[in-house]
Amino acid sequence: MLFRLTLRTRTIKLTAFKLTALLTAVALAVGPIVPARAQQKGPPVLRDTESEQLLREYTRPILRAAGLEKQNIQIVIINDGSFNAFVADGRRIFVNYGALLQSETPNQIIGVLAHETGHLAGGHLAKMREQLAQAQTQMIIAMLLGVGALAAGAGGRS
Repeated sequence: MLFRLTLRTRTIKLTAFKLTALLTAVALAVGPIVPARAQQKGPPVLRDTESEQLLREYTRPILRAAGLEKQNIQIVIINDGSFNAFVADGRRIFVNYGALLQSETPNQIIGVLAHETGHLAGGHLAKMREQLAQAQTQMIIAMLLGVGALAAGAGGRS
Protein backbone atom coordinates (compact mmCIF):
# COMPACT_ATOMS: atom_id res chain seq x y z
CA MET A 1 0.00 0.00 0.00
CA LEU A 2 1.31 3.43 -0.90
CA PHE A 3 0.56 6.64 1.02
CA ARG A 4 0.96 10.17 -0.28
CA LEU A 5 2.16 12.93 2.00
CA THR A 6 1.59 16.30 0.34
CA LEU A 7 3.63 19.23 1.56
CA ARG A 8 3.46 22.79 0.23
CA THR A 9 5.73 22.23 -2.73
CA ARG A 10 5.95 18.49 -3.24
CA THR A 11 4.36 15.12 -2.69
CA ILE A 12 6.27 12.33 -0.99
CA LYS A 13 5.26 8.72 -1.64
CA LEU A 14 5.65 6.48 1.39
CA THR A 15 5.09 2.79 1.92
CA ALA A 16 3.18 1.76 5.02
CA PHE A 17 6.47 0.77 6.62
CA LYS A 18 8.16 4.09 5.93
CA LEU A 19 5.09 6.00 7.12
CA THR A 20 5.14 4.01 10.37
CA ALA A 21 8.86 4.73 10.77
CA LEU A 22 8.26 8.45 10.20
CA LEU A 23 5.38 8.60 12.67
CA THR A 24 7.44 6.70 15.26
CA ALA A 25 10.29 9.18 14.91
CA VAL A 26 7.89 12.12 15.31
CA ALA A 27 6.28 10.53 18.37
CA LEU A 28 9.69 10.00 19.96
CA ALA A 29 10.69 13.59 19.31
CA VAL A 30 7.45 15.19 20.50
CA GLY A 31 6.39 12.68 23.18
CA PRO A 32 8.57 14.00 26.05
CA ILE A 33 7.36 17.57 25.47
CA VAL A 34 3.65 16.88 26.06
CA PRO A 35 3.90 15.52 29.66
CA ALA A 36 6.29 18.34 30.60
CA ARG A 37 3.72 20.93 29.54
CA ALA A 38 0.95 19.10 31.40
CA GLN A 39 3.02 19.12 34.61
CA GLN A 40 3.55 22.87 34.42
CA LYS A 41 -0.10 23.40 35.32
CA GLY A 42 0.56 21.98 38.78
CA PRO A 43 -1.54 20.06 41.28
CA PRO A 44 -4.74 21.45 42.85
CA VAL A 45 -3.64 23.36 45.95
CA LEU A 46 -5.65 23.84 49.15
CA ARG A 47 -5.00 26.99 51.15
CA ASP A 48 -5.47 26.79 54.92
CA THR A 49 -3.40 29.23 56.96
CA GLU A 50 -3.57 27.30 60.24
CA SER A 51 -2.60 23.96 58.69
CA GLU A 52 0.19 25.55 56.66
CA GLN A 53 1.58 27.25 59.78
CA LEU A 54 1.44 24.00 61.76
CA LEU A 55 3.27 22.13 59.00
CA ARG A 56 5.93 24.86 58.88
CA GLU A 57 6.40 24.51 62.66
CA TYR A 58 6.71 20.72 62.32
CA THR A 59 9.20 21.12 59.48
CA ARG A 60 11.44 23.83 60.95
CA PRO A 61 13.61 21.53 63.17
CA ILE A 62 13.74 18.88 60.45
CA LEU A 63 15.03 21.37 57.88
CA ARG A 64 17.56 22.68 60.40
CA ALA A 65 18.87 19.16 61.05
CA ALA A 66 19.10 18.52 57.29
CA GLY A 67 20.96 21.78 56.69
CA LEU A 68 18.11 23.18 54.60
CA GLU A 69 16.73 25.84 56.95
CA LYS A 70 17.93 28.69 54.74
CA GLN A 71 16.67 27.16 51.50
CA ASN A 72 13.16 28.69 51.79
CA ILE A 73 11.44 25.30 51.52
CA GLN A 74 7.67 25.63 51.07
CA ILE A 75 5.04 23.23 52.34
CA VAL A 76 2.05 22.97 50.00
CA ILE A 77 -1.21 21.16 50.80
CA ILE A 78 -2.70 19.30 47.83
CA ASN A 79 -6.41 18.65 47.30
CA ASP A 80 -6.11 14.86 47.26
CA GLY A 81 -7.71 12.49 49.76
CA SER A 82 -5.01 9.82 49.62
CA PHE A 83 -2.32 9.47 52.28
CA ASN A 84 0.69 10.72 50.35
CA ALA A 85 3.36 13.40 50.12
CA PHE A 86 6.05 14.15 47.56
CA VAL A 87 8.67 16.62 46.42
CA ALA A 88 8.45 17.93 42.87
CA ASP A 89 11.32 20.37 42.78
CA GLY A 90 14.18 21.33 45.00
CA ARG A 91 12.22 23.68 47.24
CA ARG A 92 8.67 22.42 47.82
CA ILE A 93 7.17 19.58 49.82
CA PHE A 94 3.64 18.66 48.77
CA VAL A 95 1.38 17.01 51.36
CA ASN A 96 -2.00 15.57 50.39
CA TYR A 97 -4.80 16.70 52.68
CA GLY A 98 -5.67 12.99 53.00
CA ALA A 99 -2.41 12.49 54.91
CA LEU A 100 -3.46 15.21 57.34
CA LEU A 101 -6.92 13.72 57.82
CA GLN A 102 -5.84 10.09 58.08
CA SER A 103 -2.86 10.51 60.38
CA GLU A 104 -3.60 9.49 63.94
CA THR A 105 -0.81 11.46 65.60
CA PRO A 106 1.28 14.51 64.71
CA ASN A 107 4.33 12.23 64.70
CA GLN A 108 3.00 10.44 61.61
CA ILE A 109 2.94 13.71 59.67
CA ILE A 110 6.31 14.72 61.11
CA GLY A 111 7.69 11.38 59.88
CA VAL A 112 6.29 12.02 56.41
CA LEU A 113 7.80 15.52 56.37
CA ALA A 114 11.16 14.12 57.51
CA HIS A 115 11.04 11.51 54.75
CA GLU A 116 10.36 14.12 52.07
CA THR A 117 13.05 16.39 53.53
CA GLY A 118 15.46 13.48 53.13
CA HIS A 119 14.70 13.45 49.42
CA LEU A 120 15.47 17.18 49.22
CA ALA A 121 18.66 16.92 51.28
CA GLY A 122 19.88 13.93 49.26
CA GLY A 123 19.20 15.67 45.94
CA HIS A 124 17.24 12.60 44.85
CA LEU A 125 14.99 14.46 42.44
CA ALA A 126 17.86 16.18 40.65
CA LYS A 127 19.75 12.88 40.36
CA MET A 128 16.66 11.11 39.06
CA ARG A 129 16.04 13.83 36.44
CA GLU A 130 19.63 13.58 35.24
CA GLN A 131 19.45 9.79 34.98
CA LEU A 132 16.09 9.99 33.21
CA ALA A 133 17.41 12.53 30.70
CA GLN A 134 20.42 10.33 29.94
CA ALA A 135 18.26 7.23 29.55
CA GLN A 136 15.75 9.09 27.38
CA THR A 137 18.47 10.40 25.08
CA GLN A 138 19.94 6.91 24.72
CA MET A 139 16.49 5.45 24.03
CA ILE A 140 15.69 8.03 21.33
CA ILE A 141 19.05 7.49 19.61
CA ALA A 142 18.58 3.72 19.68
CA MET A 143 15.02 3.97 18.34
CA LEU A 144 16.03 6.35 15.55
CA LEU A 145 18.93 4.10 14.58
CA GLY A 146 16.58 1.12 14.59
CA VAL A 147 13.99 2.92 12.48
CA GLY A 148 16.73 4.07 10.09
CA ALA A 149 18.10 0.54 9.79
CA LEU A 150 14.64 -0.85 9.12
CA ALA A 151 13.90 1.84 6.55
CA ALA A 152 17.24 1.26 4.82
CA GLY A 153 16.67 -2.49 4.79
CA ALA A 154 13.19 -2.07 3.32
CA GLY A 155 14.36 0.44 0.70
CA GLY A 156 14.43 -2.14 -2.10
CA ARG A 157 10.96 -3.50 -1.30
CA SER A 158 7.71 -2.05 -2.57
